[in-house]
This record gives sequence, structure tokens and C-alpha cells, in this order.
Amino acid sequence: MGFYKILSRPMPFVKEEYKGLHRQEPGYESGTRYLSLWERYIEYMEPLKNMGITTEFTIDELKECADLAALETGESYEVIYFSEHKDCPHKSQYYGVDVTGLGGYSMVGEGFFKKGASPVLDIIIQYFTEKLNAYGLFSAYEDAVCFRAVIMEMGKWRPGSIEDEDWQVLHIFKVF
Repeated sequence: MGFYKILSRPMPFVKEEYKGLHRQEPGYESGTRYLSLWERYIEYMEPLKNMGITTEFTIDELKECADLAALETGESYEVIYFSEHKDCPHKSQYYGVDVTGLGGYSMVGEGFFKKGASPVLDIIIQYFTEKLNAYGLFSAYEDAVCFRAVIMEMGKWRPGSIEDEDWQVLHIFKVF
């Protein structure tokens, strides 16, 4: 089973082309219909419950909420479907594969790919950077799994350097 989120631009410290889960979600605005959808959206987005919306909204309600959020804020929003499986039940565009923790915090989007920390780390960064697509995500599921494994091993070498999360490898789709 997959989940849905309504997302906009990447977080301020994430690369502009990044289309994974570590992006801005709609915020509180004043429109009556938007406000009722937004309140339901945040109710079901409680991070301790799950990573996204499942069946609490129809796809049309999610699209309406994204459209209303765009009207209220001037930002562009899109409905995202994400899953461990490379299937999307809707007409969609495939963005790629992200490695995320609870709530959408991403190993890929979080700035791991900055060179200059150490020569060994720079080699690892170069290797995985070449595996990223135009959306700042992995093109191949296997590359994302390998990336997660390498990062987790690095965390063992330097305890505390990698957050203790249930890091998941997820396919990301933009729903039309």
C-alpha cells in the first residue's frame, strides 16, 4: 500500500531540483473550503500514525487541497504518491527513489552530497551523485538500497553521525 502527500518546493537547505519527500507541505491559510481540507489533512498526517494519507481522502480531494493551497499561498503544490513498490494506481510521472525516515526526512535530500568532508567520503559522494537523476533522486531502486546500506555502515563507524531512524527506500510519483 502507498501513501499520499501534498508537497511544494524543497526545504530551504535542499537542492532546488529535489522532488522527494523532504519538501514543504501546505500550511494554515484562511480559505473556508481549503481550511476544512487542510485540517483533515494534518489530522491524518500525524507523524506517529503514518507517513502520509492513505484512504482518508479521495484523489480528487487531495488535488483540490493542492489547488486551493496554491491559490492561497502562491506556491505550486502537487499530489505525491509514494510506496515501497514501483506501482502507482493513478496517471502519474515517476520521479525516482528516495531514502526517507518517518515524516519524509530524506538521506538523499538532506545535503549528504556535499563534498569536502574527507577524501574517503568524497569518493563515496561522487559514486552516489552519479546515480541521481534530474529530480535529485535515485533512478534505480538497487542504488538507493546500496546508498542506505553504506550510510548505515558509516553510522556504525561514527556513532551519532546518522540519525537512528527506520530508513525506508520509497518510489516517488507525481499524481495527475
